[in-house]
Amino acid sequence: MPQETTVSQSTPRLPGIDAAATPLIGLGLGLTGIVLGLRPRFAAYPLAFTALAALLFRDPRRRTPNEPASIFAPADGTVTAVDELYEHRFLHTDAVRLVINVAPLNVPVQRSPDAGIVRYVERVEGEAQTLWEMRDMERNQRLYVGIETAWGPLLLALYAGLLTPQLTCFVEEGDTIIAGGRLATGRFGTRVDLILPADVVGELPGVGAALRAGVSRVGMVG
Repeated sequence: MPQETTVSQSTPRLPGIDAAATPLIGLGLGLTGIVLGLRPRFAAYPLAFTALAALLFRDPRRRTPNEPASIFAPADGTVTAVDELYEHRFLHTDAVRLVINVAPLNVPVQRSPDAGIVRYVERVEGEAQTLWEMRDMERNQRLYVGIETAWGPLLLALYAGLLTPQLTCFVEEGDTIIAGGRLATGRFGTRVDLILPADVVGELPGVGAALRAGVSRVGMVG
């Protein structure tokens, strides 16, 4: 059976919405009610603000299939590249990289592709660039999360877009994570790289594939 990958939140949250948006949505609904009573024709404006906040701060529940040999998408978005490289930060081996473009209106929550233990977390400050200008990725604000799974290591690299205020990480080194568990958040457009050992994983999706974090299969361990 699929497993529910929701984690507990210390801040009250609306169903399917990040807890950080609760005050914004509450304010928007309150303003809508006030304006509706005073100037009904203007009520559409705070209501639109509330709807936009709910859209940008979506955090829906996801059920990750219980398939130990599968690797799942770390982000909602579109595959823009699949290439090979030598990964020197965490894997220290020849690797394959799946590049995912997360658009501003995509769900901004990144999830673990497989179960394991978080062994590496690094945040690097940098410049703000639009996604299509990310030629030199080492200049951009980024977050690295390395996970040791039952079959070997994997690395996630998150790159902030021009409008991303901050990449938020939910885990620390030593944490145990389930497949589909929440790892991080990057709002308003990010790039997410999933880097896997080249000799371990196969059946990767092609360029243009649409993915859902924690649900879409992006590889098989073989």
